[in-house]
This record gives sequence, C-alpha cells and structure tokens, in this order.
Amino acid sequence: GEIVRRADGSPSGALLESAQALVEAATPRLTHADRVAGGRGALELFRAHGITWVQDAMSQPEDVEAFLDLAGSDATLPRAGIALHADPDHWQEQRPAFAAAREKARTARNGNRVKVETIKFFADGIIETGTAAVIDEYSDHPGYHGIANRTRAGLREAVMAFDGDGFQIHIHAIGDAGIRNALDAIEATISRHGHRDRRATIAHAQLVHPDDLSRFVALGVIANFEPLWARLNPTMVELTIPRLGEKRSAWQYPIGTLLATGARVSFGSDWPVTSLNPMEGIAVAVTRQTSDGDPAGGWLPDERIDLDTAIDLYTAAGAYQSFEERDVGRIAAGLRADLVLLGADLDRTAPLDLGAVPIEMVWIDGAVVAG
Repeated sequence: GEIVRRADGSPSGALLESAQALVEAATPRLTHADRVAGGRGALELFRAHGITWVQDAMSQPEDVEAFLDLAGSDATLPRAGIALHADPDHWQEQRPAFAAAREKARTARNGNRVKVETIKFFADGIIETGTAAVIDEYSDHPGYHGIANRTRAGLREAVMAFDGDGFQIHIHAIGDAGIRNALDAIEATISRHGHRDRRATIAHAQLVHPDDLSRFVALGVIANFEPLWARLNPTMVELTIPRLGEKRSAWQYPIGTLLATGARVSFGSDWPVTSLNPMEGIAVAVTRQTSDGDPAGGWLPDERIDLDTAIDLYTAAGAYQSFEERDVGRIAAGLRADLVLLGADLDRTAPLDLGAVPIEMVWIDGAVVAG
C-alpha cells in the first residue's frame, strides 16, 4: 500500500490498497445488527433488479452469521455465496476460522441458501489509481509497474494452501502482471494437487496479455468480467487509456476473444463500485458503447457478443461458477423456478435501449418475491 503525499511530503488524504488499514484500525466495529441491517438492504436491492443469487466477494466469518440470519432464514431474499477474504499478511492464521465458517454454513438448516466455499484473494489494485500490477511500466509513470498485493511466490503459496483445504479460489486481478501471477498460482496449484473440478475464478481480468489468453481454457479458469466497464466512458478516456497507452488499451476486457478460445466466462457487477443492474451490463456487452452510442460501431468491436450469450453469462454461467448449474441458471423442467419477467421483448429492443428495460416481476423457488 501507499500513503499518497503532496510535494511537501504532507499526506493528501488518499490511501492506496492496504494502506487503508491505517484508518480501518481506528474505525468503530460493526455490530451484528449493523451487518444484518446492511445486508438486508443490499439483498433487497439485488432482488429488485432481478438477481436471485449473489456473491459477496470480500467477507469475514462474522459476515457469515449475518447472511445466515438473512438469506438463510428468509426465502424471499436472494441466495448468497460467501467468498472469505484472505489477508496477505495473516492468511495462515485465518485458515481455522475460515474452515469453521464453512462448516457452520454446511450444517445450518438453511436449505443451502448460504454457501461458504470460496476464498478471495487480491493480486493487485486497479489501473486508474496506478495500483494494478503491469508487466511493462505505466505510460504516464516511467519505471513504475503498480502494486502487487502479494509476491508471485506468496500468492502461489496461499492459493495452494486454501485449495488444499478444499476451497474454491477467486482472485481479483486487473493488470496483466496481476493476471499472469494469478494464472501462475492456479497452474502451480494444479501441478501440486492434481486436476479436479475446482472452477478457479479470476475476477475483472481487465488487461490480459495476449500470451496469457489461451491459459484460461487450458487451466479451466473462469474469467469473471464486469461488462459495464468495457466502454469509453470518462474513466476509461481520462484515466485508464493515458496510463496504458494505445497498444495495451486494446487488450482490455477481451470477452469475445476468451469465449472464442473456449474459456469459461461469467458476468458480475462489482457493486457498490458500479451499477448492479444486469440490463446495463448486457447493453454494453452487446454494443461496447456508452448509453449515448459512442463510439460508432463500438469500442474494440471484435469483443462484442450477441444478446443470447450476454444473457447466458449473467445466468447459466453464474450458476456454473457457483457449482449450482444442476439446480438453477436455466429455464428447464426440474430446476428451481428462479425467474425474472422483463418489461420488454429483448429481441425487439434496440441494443442501446437494453439498459433501460425494467424488471416487472421476480420469482425465487416459484414464489413471487418482487413486482
């Protein structure tokens, strides 16, 4: 991490990556009631947008208690998959508590509505703040390669350990060096522990080096994208592209390319960082344009996907990532009736208008829960 300072050495007020722990240590602790109240508000918001399963990708064991009290006891709320965050410095001490949290969820009588089977790692930060780990230096900062949250060896050791504990691996990796380190860690884990249906996931996968594109399918790694980010919005134009330069900028969010290799892809939101509305993400995945239609033909148009594929990546692909494809994710006899009714026929909706299509009704297990 880093405390960002002014030219005179005084702190600017910005804390990068793990430097935020300096403030968190002095922040009042959330009570269980706080977690339950906040969790209910979040789950109700997701439900209103037609989402029937969510993954909280940065939890601690105390959050599991709140989710069990919420999604585990209220069948009108979305189900939850919990990814426990492994701290770079203290992950070894966390292992017993993480295993206990998993067992608590497994033995709770909650109809499998809350699962604690995943460990979340951060390989790096984000490009816009210059904290994503990149192979070549940042274009606007000669000699600087970002911040890797763990060393290559440290990430590999932690991933191997939690994989050995039977957890699914979920790694935040945005820069091409961060993504390469994540793929290396998963590859080393497979070599150590052998092949199994582990469904390791790399979240965001923003800047994938061309040499690493084929490794996703070779290693069975799921690329979990936020399609809403794959557009020329002010963040991309003013912050991201100037840091990467034109050549590397063209490597971003290779959704179409990875699908063409046969790799598994899923979609998410990263809420509350950006909108949780899947319809907005679908609109960008199909057009690679802003809501104003810029640029004409789409940004990196070869990475566009068709409407049916975009829907699949928000539904069946998410079910696969969460090991629930035998129960949910498609409309088929014998599967749970988790359904959403939209306010328009998507096949007759202009692609740029897809983001504004409203949610009319939502069912969970066949019961109307919204609308």
